[in-house]
Amino acid sequence: MKLIKLLLILVATTFTYNSAISAEIDWAKVNKLQGKALLSYVETLELKNQDALNFWKNVPVSKANSQVNKIFRDEAFAIYMNKYPRVRGRGAQFTAGSGINVVGPISKQNLRLPFVDIHPLPEGPVGDLEKHYNIAYTIHGLSHPWLLNNADTAQWEADRHSNVTLSVLDPEFDNDKQAKQIDALIKEKVDGILIWPMQEAPTGPPVDRALAAGIPVVSVDRLVGSRKIDAQVTGNFPANGTQQALYLIHRLLKETGKVKGTILMIRKPLGSTADSMRTGHFLKVISYFPDLTILQSYHNSSSRADSLNQVSEALGKYPNVDVIFCTGAEQGMGAVLAVDQAGRWDSRKDGRRIMVLSNDDLFEALQSMEEGKIAVTAPYTPLLGGLGIRVLLKILAGEKIPKNVATPDLPMITIDGEEIFGIKTISVKEWIPYTYGRM
Repeated sequence: MKLIKLLLILVATTFTYNSAISAEIDWAKVNKLQGKALLSYVETLELKNQDALNFWKNVPVSKANSQVNKIFRDEAFAIYMNKYPRVRGRGAQFTAGSGINVVGPISKQNLRLPFVDIHPLPEGPVGDLEKHYNIAYTIHGLSHPWLLNNADTAQWEADRHSNVTLSVLDPEFDNDKQAKQIDALIKEKVDGILIWPMQEAPTGPPVDRALAAGIPVVSVDRLVGSRKIDAQVTGNFPANGTQQALYLIHRLLKETGKVKGTILMIRKPLGSTADSMRTGHFLKVISYFPDLTILQSYHNSSSRADSLNQVSEALGKYPNVDVIFCTGAEQGMGAVLAVDQAGRWDSRKDGRRIMVLSNDDLFEALQSMEEGKIAVTAPYTPLLGGLGIRVLLKILAGEKIPKNVATPDLPMITIDGEEIFGIKTISVKEWIPYTYGRM
């Protein structure tokens, strides 16, 4: 039995996010450690920045915290992790200050695009110069600032190419409506389809129908329920949950010298890529710390109002909430409003402040960080639509494109830059230019 467990650990670490460091780490030893003993071992590895983050992304789930381990297994997070695309080797690195400033053609908001150097295309006509390409992007919820700015970048990229026309369609968080949109696009015989799926499973059949009709399909941000898709542009979800967990451990140690506390979880829809990857990686890391307790887990469709109500309910139910873990900025902002209304910011033991761990670099959320309300943001830029358009156009032009197009991990944001377990964070002021929802 022990040999089987060891083999499983070794198999799990074969598929690392950075194979360059895997040979230096005794993963069998890691799986037996917990708490400060694990932190002491990691310190001996002297890992820095991306290598350090990769280590924590790769840790197998531990049995040290039985409650966290059970949640991880009951919700089958390993299934999502095993099929999520991984960066092979070192992968692209992000440098703060890189990118270009544009004005979103739909929102008219200021945006700084961070990934223009990934699969770049020169301005002007693409592919067959005698052909005009009619393509479409079906993306839920243009009333949501993250999704609006995502669509902005897709439209901006399409507008750079004179023989390309892009139609942006909003299924308004209705999976059936998105399926009908794709079927209508098939009948119109569009040249290509870009898709942002709310959840994986419902997108499988319509995407398969488009592919069967000979129409290339590329997904952005989240995965679809079809393995046949031409390409999938994915971001740094694994880093997000990992970063939130590392900040939590760092902060608790800084406060009391112990990794002990209660956690409320406010999450995106069950089964969505964002929720599964962020929550799964968060749970993996904290599973090594037996004195962390999950109070309750809520889901909503990235609704600030629903998040406000859920956190308010939980604050009324639980007299001691140390941490509110959120898998999106709207969840984070809803949590902030709820704690504001309850007057509970400094309600932890010895008057310590409730920690809100957030995702998605909404401008308003970073303002809340400056006010001392959100403790950390693990950024996940919405500015991926343009990259999706470039990938789709290159496929239409006959270029060979890898099925998995992964963007670099982005640095976690803290109020001031600091170092957390060998990982340098970026300050709020440095990240403001990359935020979304910024006028």
